[in-house]
Amino acid sequence: MLLDNDMDSDRSGWEPDLLRGHDPRRAALLAGSIWHARSLRKLVSQSDLTVFIEFIGAEAHAFGIRHVAHAIANKLIADPEKLAQQIEHDGHACLGAWLNDRPVLERNRVFLRLPVGTAAENPAPEHGNASAQLFSLVVAHFEIPAR
Repeated sequence: MLLDNDMDSDRSGWEPDLLRGHDPRRAALLAGSIWHARSLRKLVSQSDLTVFIEFIGAEAHAFGIRHVAHAIANKLIADPEKLAQQIEHDGHACLGAWLNDRPVLERNRVFLRLPVGTAAENPAPEHGNASAQLFSLVVAHFEIPAR
């Protein structure tokens, strides 16, 4: 039922997963961490970092800081919990915008792995403008072998 008219049910012509099999939420957190990288740089107290990393993980935190030159948001968010929520929201919105530019089958293969109700379902125009740049960094990160 999920196949479009261009695909056969025998899976011929299927392309690799857009996210290389990685969790879409993880991809969204990585993209969102770049979006809010300026705020990430401002979290300096150990207690704030500890709380924040519990929400998004050390990988997303480090990834955002590493790519601060590509940050989108100019408004700084000091509250670690609010920042984590915004990272997740904007990351999912970027994922949705990025997927909107992909073929239906490829897009559906990722959307089916997302929970219902994320910002990926209704990205804002500003997410569409930044999604290609952010997801080129995320996908490149996924292609690097784990150490």
